[in-house]
Amino acid sequence: MSASLEHEFLFGNAGVSLKNRAVLAPLTHNMSAANGDPSQAELRWLQLCIQGGFGMLITAATQVLPGGRCWAGQPALMTEAQQQSWLPLARSAEAYQAKVLVQLHHGGLRALPELNAEGPKGPSAIAQGTRYPSGVAQLQDEEIRQLIQAFINSAERAYAAGLHGVELHAAHHFLLCNFLNPEVNRREDIWGGSSRNRARIIIEIIRGIRQRLPRSFLIGVRLSPESYANVSGIRLANQLEVANLLAEEALDYLHFSMGNSFKQANEDKQAGPLLPQIRRGYHGHVPLMFAGAITDIHTAERAFNLGAELVAIGSAAIGNPDWLKHSLSGAPLKQAPFSREHLLKLGFTEQALEYLVKIPALTEQARKN
Repeated sequence: MSASLEHEFLFGNAGVSLKNRAVLAPLTHNMSAANGDPSQAELRWLQLCIQGGFGMLITAATQVLPGGRCWAGQPALMTEAQQQSWLPLARSAEAYQAKVLVQLHHGGLRALPELNAEGPKGPSAIAQGTRYPSGVAQLQDEEIRQLIQAFINSAERAYAAGLHGVELHAAHHFLLCNFLNPEVNRREDIWGGSSRNRARIIIEIIRGIRQRLPRSFLIGVRLSPESYANVSGIRLANQLEVANLLAEEALDYLHFSMGNSFKQANEDKQAGPLLPQIRRGYHGHVPLMFAGAITDIHTAERAFNLGAELVAIGSAAIGNPDWLKHSLSGAPLKQAPFSREHLLKLGFTEQALEYLVKIPALTEQARKN
């Protein structure tokens, strides 16, 4: 049994405690309606994770403003009806002493034109090309301020629905990450240039939420520590500078999306594993959460030993909503790739399976392909 995993965790500045240090990572499962209304199937699966023992859950990337949609079944928190949809989940969380946060999201460069009324927008314009067939339009100052307000408005809706906080998605080449990336953000106004200017949009969102809502309402930020796949410009030194800047704000945690929490850094493999490098370069007092390749109690312990204060469970939770209970009891976990029958039994819809089978090593069909 892992003492670290089962121990309570206190967000000291918020005065909010978690019953354990296991967090359900934000997982895209593509089960919401075309207009962003959360589906009953999606909410039921999250309730299974609440019942399975997670101390905190972070929902899938949730749309804050039209124009930023990235998945056909992406949830949204933009209307009164969508706000009301989350009420049963909040009640379930209270019954099991869990905390639920909504991950607030705008797709930025990755927003799909076919799912939005317009093409993608970002901090700077990008000409039409293979990667962006319709090009990318530069956001005007007024549009940036509208975006900031949209994030704040959705946070207020989360609070009104009885949820416990929000996570700002500033990773994975989405909008807030686009602003942090100096290769993508080439602005020369207050939204570009220095690391502080590039992080300004996130800082303004945090401050705006804090002005509107009680300090007990949690705010986290998810960051990519470095570039990945065909994305460039996200460098560890810059992301650490951003992390230290954000830690000066009234923030409750920083969430590094690692891909693999135990990998070597891309830029300097001689410097050792990435997670300890982040710990050494981070000087703030805001707690750090890590996600990526944390699949069982042993990898969770390893992450804690390397400096994690919270661990986020991603792919392993898809087939194991009771991951925490099984991990602490020593019961065997279902291992990926998960069968179609198992995922249907857990409540995933056909629409969800169409998305999940595209993820390598997650489902049996993906492995066959």
